[in-house]
Amino acid sequence: MGRDGGAAMANLPDFPVHGGCACGAVRYRLIRAPYAVYTCHCTDCQTLTASVFSLNGVVQAEDLEIVSGELTMWLRTAESGARIPQHVCGHCGVRIFTEPPDGSGTQTLRLGTLDDTSWLVPSAAIFMKSAQLWVRMPEGTLLYDQGPADFMPIIAKWREMMGLG
Repeated sequence: MGRDGGAAMANLPDFPVHGGCACGAVRYRLIRAPYAVYTCHCTDCQTLTASVFSLNGVVQAEDLEIVSGELTMWLRTAESGARIPQHVCGHCGVRIFTEPPDGSGTQTLRLGTLDDTSWLVPSAAIFMKSAQLWVRMPEGTLLYDQGPADFMPIIAKWREMMGLG
């Protein structure tokens, strides 16, 4: 729900958009809109964000350009046993993106690192089985108890929400 009680909606900004880490050492440019925006409520994301979920965007690797600074990579072992590369600022430790273990050519951008987050509206929430009990997602959000076997419904829903087809 939006702040006024209505459904949350937003318009896409003009791309490229920019973002970076907390200390400013790393800056990036996102060339095109993400394929999808979703929240993850798994316990790993809760720990890694020191909050209750992460806000994520699936982007093509070539659409995300690091324009200044250097990232450090470390491997996180997920509950599934998959080893997931985490790309973080070497100074402040803020996660900028992760790579899926399947090598699909996409990256999961941590959207809270964007300079302007006002246009971000998630189409889905995953790992709701571990969401904090007080968390409520906007009406119409796709909800998954675990990670989805297929991201296509999440992508289709977000594209529809943003008027992309």
